[in-house]
Amino acid sequence: MKRRDFLKTTTGAMAALALGSPASLLAQNHHKRPNLLFITVDDMNWSMPGFMGDKLGLTPNLDKLAAQSHRFVNNRTTVPICQPSREAMMTGRVPHRSGGLSFTPIYEGIPTMTTVLKDAGYYTAAIHKIEHMQPPSCFPWNHEYPGKDRAVTDYSNGVREQIAAARAAGKPFFINCNINDPHRPFYGSRGAAEMDHDDQGPYAVPHPLTADDITTVPEILEPLPAVRKEYAQYCNGNQRADRSIGAVLDVLAQSPEAENTIIFFSADHGMPFPFSKATGYDYGSRTPALLSYPGMDEAKTFEERTCNIDYMPTLLDLMGVEKPVGMDGVSWKPLLNGGSYAGPELRVVCVNSLHSKIHYPQRSVQDDRYSLMFMPWSDGNLEFHAESMSGFTWNAMLEAAQTDQKIAARCNQYLIGLPLAFYDLKTDPGQRHNLLDRPEHAARIAHFKDGLTEYMERTTDPQLGNWTNYLAGKPMHVEQLANVRLYRK
Repeated sequence: MKRRDFLKTTTGAMAALALGSPASLLAQNHHKRPNLLFITVDDMNWSMPGFMGDKLGLTPNLDKLAAQSHRFVNNRTTVPICQPSREAMMTGRVPHRSGGLSFTPIYEGIPTMTTVLKDAGYYTAAIHKIEHMQPPSCFPWNHEYPGKDRAVTDYSNGVREQIAAARAAGKPFFINCNINDPHRPFYGSRGAAEMDHDDQGPYAVPHPLTADDITTVPEILEPLPAVRKEYAQYCNGNQRADRSIGAVLDVLAQSPEAENTIIFFSADHGMPFPFSKATGYDYGSRTPALLSYPGMDEAKTFEERTCNIDYMPTLLDLMGVEKPVGMDGVSWKPLLNGGSYAGPELRVVCVNSLHSKIHYPQRSVQDDRYSLMFMPWSDGNLEFHAESMSGFTWNAMLEAAQTDQKIAARCNQYLIGLPLAFYDLKTDPGQRHNLLDRPEHAARIAHFKDGLTEYMERTTDPQLGNWTNYLAGKPMHVEQLANVRLYRK
């Protein structure tokens, strides 16, 4: 069965394929370079897709894609915040080496997927989140479909239009389709009523969940009634994101380009709840990725600690396009060919400033099981405030903290932070128990500290001075903008 025919036999919102190996990709398509459909979603937690273990049935289209794709299940984002995460994907660089530290443009002249592929003769196009890839000179799209609409048809119409435009231009395409779900405001919430047209028509999901459908919540949250209510809304946003993915893949399946298109999928970071997005906690940075391409071998699951700075070098390799110098990520092509992954032993996740422009620098160092978290902003006085604290969940935690000492301690952990903490992600996935002073972990902690020092020196990390001061027992200082309101105890 041909790749396109296989897609057409699936239900209307599904897609993507798999047949061969990176080595044979260009040989099989020597007459024409492969297209790239790069799909992202906003704030989809690693635990939401069925192929990652969720039992609620929220993502049938994504799961069908996963069944025909290589699955990178321990992948991380280098920055768990919208704009810098997307800029990292598109540059292959850690934030302080691209300039994309927060809601800031990258440095002029930094090569991006857009500039490199456009120079290679590709028709470059983007749907939504265009404002999160700046400056325009580094993202010179041939075709822009801007906006924040979350109707399923918005994405399918955009991809259909852009494929047609690329074909009319006689060029292979690079389409970056950015789906705004399940970002706040959540599906069915009061704040989303106007923008989502009361969840009618193409904004609707067939079977919205309620709090009664939520029997468990992720380990980072408290199983309070209000939390289950908001988590149900978030689940419904994931359902709609999945419907959009299916609609986009159906458009590709109906296109003459289906058999010559690489499909790549990733979220930008974790869910917008406390202890996730915009933090160094594991739930903020874990973002599984899917990769399907013409001529690939049997779909496999890879457990290596890959990262979103690897996307650009990997995809350029698969497309037969020369990679620019200066990227921090490494290509997965050797891994796909049966070799090993050349990424670092320890993975570092960075947070700098948030959308509020308040600086909350954090660095998290991880291996397969443990995480060392450094928070130079945590001085016992400054309080953490982020978008994830809007809505029901955080307010429910604060209310419960009035009578529950454990929840009170948990709220304090999030608000005040800890300058340094060490967690066992296997026994404590919610990262509730700091093991920094446990003697049995002393050697491992020392190794993680050395790893962070090496990373900071190698990448010229702006927090190296604070890290050096911390190790020497000296005061740390995080400079804030003069016109930004800070939250103090």
